[in-house]
Amino acid sequence: MLVFVAVSLVSVTPSAFAQGEADPIKWPQVLPPLPTTTEIQPGPVRRCRKASVECADRLVHRLREHWRAFDATCDHRAVISYSYLQITKGLRDDLATKRKGLVKDRRWMTYVIIDFSNMYLKAFADDQTGGRLADAWRLTFESADEGDANAGQDVLMFSNAHVQHDLPFVYEKMGLRARKGTSHKPDHDAVNAINAAVFDPIEKYIAAHYDPSFQTFDLAVPIEEVGVIEMIKAWREGAWRNGERLLNADTGTERREVVDSIRQTSTLWAELISAGGLPGTRDARDAFCAAQQHSG
Repeated sequence: MLVFVAVSLVSVTPSAFAQGEADPIKWPQVLPPLPTTTEIQPGPVRRCRKASVECADRLVHRLREHWRAFDATCDHRAVISYSYLQITKGLRDDLATKRKGLVKDRRWMTYVIIDFSNMYLKAFADDQTGGRLADAWRLTFESADEGDANAGQDVLMFSNAHVQHDLPFVYEKMGLRARKGTSHKPDHDAVNAINAAVFDPIEKYIAAHYDPSFQTFDLAVPIEEVGVIEMIKAWREGAWRNGERLLNADTGTERREVVDSIRQTSTLWAELISAGGLPGTRDARDAFCAAQQHSG
């Protein structure tokens, strides 16, 4: 897969970015889904009894309040909650458009988004109450609370924990094929374009309000930005494949092996991302954020 991604990156010209296409490197779309059961179908979840754009609207409101609480005190978790808010707004807008959106099966995606966000909010709640956390989430919160990570590390650790650890279990719960057998992978892949479209505004806001190091170089082809987007796409592709593995596990032992591999992989990534924090980064970020708030 890494070789294929590298070839794809080389084959994309700067004009593809200059023309405003959010996600010109569409390598996940050529990877076919595996067969999975059609018996598991999406249904009501906590905070969304019937799939509708109102579920997404309520989620956006909830996430906005969540972010504002961290933003008010320059808590380092603000960069995580702001990023998730903006990504969710991008998904909500696609679900609400009267034109043909990127996501085709809006019912399935709505339940996926809400159930996914429930896992996100539960992780934050468990961190506050001392509940049990996956190691990837524990390391994410420890870094935000105590470490000298920069904002980029915070956002990547959040993305790793939520995508690589949480998303496969959401897919296992919601199913990956419609009753007639149609795969939901095109809708899964469509989220990559939504993520890419909101990345630049997120980057600019975090750099202006929380950590100026978050801004990448302003080049015709922003290599750092492309690299981050492609890495997250690879994580999302892995989450889809792990969802397939969970659904295709024939025994409890097989499923536990998949669960263990999900936990080990997300933990290893969290450890790698959190390594290398520079002493003084926390103080510099706190001072910068406080200055922006006072100037506003």
